[in-house]
Amino acid sequence: MTIIYIHGVNVRSPEHGIQLEKPFLRWLGAKVSESNTASYEPVYWGDLASDFRWKLASRPRTALLGMGGTMGFESLGQVREAGTGAFEPSPVVDAGPVLGAAAPAGAAVAAPPLSSIPVDRRADFLADFYLAVRTRSRRSQQPAGYADPIADEPRAAGLAAAAAEVAAKWDAVVAQEQSEAARAKALLAAVDQELAGDALVGMGGWSDWTEWAGEVLGRAAALPGDALSTVAAELRPTINSFVANFVGDVFSYLDRREQGGQPGEIPRRVLAALKRAHERRQQTGEKIVVLTHSMGGQLLYDAVTYFAAQDPALAGLEIDHWFTCGSQVSLFAELRLFKGQPDRRGPDKLPRPAGVRNWTNYYDGNDLFGFVMAPVFDGVTDKDYSTGYGLAFAHTGYLARPSFFQALAARL
Repeated sequence: MTIIYIHGVNVRSPEHGIQLEKPFLRWLGAKVSESNTASYEPVYWGDLASDFRWKLASRPRTALLGMGGTMGFESLGQVREAGTGAFEPSPVVDAGPVLGAAAPAGAAVAAPPLSSIPVDRRADFLADFYLAVRTRSRRSQQPAGYADPIADEPRAAGLAAAAAEVAAKWDAVVAQEQSEAARAKALLAAVDQELAGDALVGMGGWSDWTEWAGEVLGRAAALPGDALSTVAAELRPTINSFVANFVGDVFSYLDRREQGGQPGEIPRRVLAALKRAHERRQQTGEKIVVLTHSMGGQLLYDAVTYFAAQDPALAGLEIDHWFTCGSQVSLFAELRLFKGQPDRRGPDKLPRPAGVRNWTNYYDGNDLFGFVMAPVFDGVTDKDYSTGYGLAFAHTGYLARPSFFQALAARL
């Protein structure tokens, strides 16, 4: 099996795709028979995307952007999604302000005890917990420049696999500690060690940033009922920055996807990965699986419906399963932005791309940039996957969740 991953907007390091090899091979690679192997092909195009020459100084510094609002991810998505009845509360612990809002004097919040987290949800919980604590600490040091941990911190792309590894030895880790805060800190340290190996965390080691563990865990019980403040906190500068980068990357791709009648550099990278996979398929019969996130879906659609048809090396290309998540392929089709797209309107639909045997699209109702495909395309299955995150982080939250990769594997 060849697994191809094409990232979305706002990714500026090839390490993002490299780190995602861990969860891809852990879950999708497990579907390969003993007589075959799994190959992984990340397609990086972030270095060819938007380059803001004035560093987004064009954004107005209004009261909305200049005052209040948090820059970071500070939530436990799984706990918010589950609701207040998901876990039995532990004794009350002291907690700080929730999502940037001032807490009443002497306020306390009951945290869900770690022992109450169901075994089958521990991996997702650890991924959420790691992001919440890690990002809060990062924001305290870089308050004006940190937005999306999955896109901005490449190492976090391997979080799903790391969280699953630690979840498998959860009991052994927590048994060594005497308090909830110490257990939480130990779990975070174990996840970070899985991500970093022997390397120290760039912020000075575990002892600094994991000190937030007890406080963030204490906030968890309040999060499910705090949707309004979650939206207010997460939407402010974070969404503004994301939209600017999203629009910038889209414009950059559309402007340069074809040059002199030939594929531009971004399509050439996608086509090169498809050619290597196609050649392996012709030699060994290996299946081809592609996951595209966000704008990556538009890159693949253009590649298989337009550019590949002009390249003899890709004659007979077949993709066994195409997974999209947080995708805008249907939106682009509605606007007729694809190369060579037929001039059709509803209720007629566009066909699934020739050579794509199966297409599954995952979307989150909280993801403002994730669209459904079935109303526009024939032969695609839409699957509602809830990350549990607020609006600002639902878009990349799929890639942090172990259960998302398990869902992909179940569809193969």
